[in-house]
Amino acid sequence: MDRKVAHQAFSQFLSDQSLSTTQIRFVEMIIDQLTARGVIEANALYEAPFTNLHDGGPEELFAGKEIVIEGLFSVLEATQPQVLEKLG
Repeated sequence: MDRKVAHQAFSQFLSDQSLSTTQIRFVEMIIDQLTARGVIEANALYEAPFTNLHDGGPEELFAGKEIVIEGLFSVLEATQPQVLEKLG
């Protein structure tokens, strides 16, 4: 996936000033992985390199920010090739 497209898809999280530096880095890692691989399955967020930031997964890293967690998974799902094909 093009880095600009991936960055744009997750821009709402990158500009969320309520997120910590580690939480922003997690979002940046999603963008990095999408750029490198083109696709990420949701379960990958519970594996390295994401667990290097927090081994409790997104739910613990973003504890108390359920809307952010749901948003991340929703945007991630929207970047999947089968979803993009339906839109395209």
